[in-house]
Amino acid sequence: MAESTPTRDLLLDAAARLYAERGVDNVSLAEIVRAANQRNASAVHYHFGSRHEVLRALLARHVPVIAERRHQLLEVARSRSEHDIRSATEAIVRPVTEFAQRGWRERAYLQIGSEMTGAVDRTTPEIRDLLAQTEGHQAWDLMRQRCPGVPTDLWRVRRDICIAFIGRAAADRARRLDRGGEGEVLSDDRFVDNLLDMVTGAMTAPHVGG
Repeated sequence: MAESTPTRDLLLDAAARLYAERGVDNVSLAEIVRAANQRNASAVHYHFGSRHEVLRALLARHVPVIAERRHQLLEVARSRSEHDIRSATEAIVRPVTEFAQRGWRERAYLQIGSEMTGAVDRTTPEIRDLLAQTEGHQAWDLMRQRCPGVPTDLWRVRRDICIAFIGRAAADRARRLDRGGEGEVLSDDRFVDNLLDMVTGAMTAPHVGG
């Protein structure tokens, strides 16, 4: 991993904010340099070398934390009955909801990671390897094993929708709390329980037709 420097961290923070707000493909390297208040137009190239390396470095800052928590929850889920769908859902949902409470950088990561997961074919092998380290695939595979009645094509569509939904729900709630909890905000336990119910319901909902 590259050594952290004040300028490098400023560039990563600027990229995180812009990518989360506008999408990775809609932000230029020049915009990142300006947002980081850097005078050297080639600062990104000097510290990272390429756009893909900026994105890889952003993800690398946070992947180990999510991976460790998900691994813990997967161990618990695998020890449960093969009919226990909710424990598999917890391994998917809870690392994200807990992570969103840490700060704006973590919430930005969730939005960027969700975007990358939905466009994994357009990323580099290094970024795909990083995303795989969160063990998200293992968690979804476990849930798939416990929901054998859903057709594969519907399962994939539901999974992709839920991945985006979970990250957005966790990040939106954390932002509301940052603003003083404007409007009605559920307690942590009720929020997570409700999200678990919604994701489990979406993935196991009856289907009509062939």
